[in-house]
Formats: sequence, structure tokens, C-alpha cells
Amino acid sequence: MREPGHRGPSGPQRARYGHGVYPGYDELVRAAEATVRRYSPAEAIDVAGEPGVLFVDVRDAVELLEGVISGATHASRGRLEAHLDPNNSRYVSELDDAAEIVFYCASGARSALAARRAQELGYDRVRYLDGGITAWTDAGGQRQVISNSR
Repeated sequence: MREPGHRGPSGPQRARYGHGVYPGYDELVRAAEATVRRYSPAEAIDVAGEPGVLFVDVRDAVELLEGVISGATHASRGRLEAHLDPNNSRYVSELDDAAEIVFYCASGARSALAARRAQELGYDRVRYLDGGITAWTDAGGQRQVISNSR
């Protein structure tokens, strides 16, 4: 019987990887950050609005109410593979015209994972916003407020 507060599988219940290490979320994020190019908030502010640069917000829909980067499109992290697959009905068609894709989330972790996944799926001009929209705002970037009446 599990103790109250027990969180998730451990030991033999977790899937082992070939090297015998159990990667956790933090390790996965660090690996993504090490393999994907990033924009600092200042660099991202400079390229925002440039032709061919598409900002993709991977936060959950409820988080969008906090504001988005102007011109960004939404592709939730939870359905990312579908959003990136041109043969899927959930494909984000704005990707067709993007010369570069900049993923962002609240703090940078989910967007680093998203950018790495996009690379794995064949997208080669991807980056993520280091520090997410929080760092963007702290650096003077503006958020566009959207209504929840969609």
C-alpha cells in the first residue's frame, strides 16, 4: 500500500533507459537546453515582428489569459506533436510560412522541451525563449492581452 503523499512510480516501476539512468524532468530540460539554440529576452524582443519569425506559445490555454507575445500562435505543449504534423487536423498552418520558430512558455522549460521535440520531428530552424514570457516581460517586452471569449 502506498503512503499518503506518494508521488508517482519509483524503482522497477519506472521505465529504464538503455544506460540504466532514470531521467527526471529537470534532466530532460537540461538536455533540451544543451541541444537547442535559444534567444535571450533582449534578442527575442529584437526579432519579434520580423518577417518569417514565428513565436509559438506552448503554454496551456488558461495561461494565455495572462497575455501573449503579439503575433504569436498557440500550440499547446500537450498536443505539440499534432500541432507540428502537417498531416494532422490539429496542425498549426502558420508554421508553413515560418523561416524560424521561437517557442516560449512561462519560464523556458516547456519551450526548451518543445523546441527539442520540433527538431526531432525535422524542424531545423527552431529556438526557445530563455526564461519564457516572464523574462520577456522583465526585459521590457510587451504582452498582448487576449479575452477569454473565444
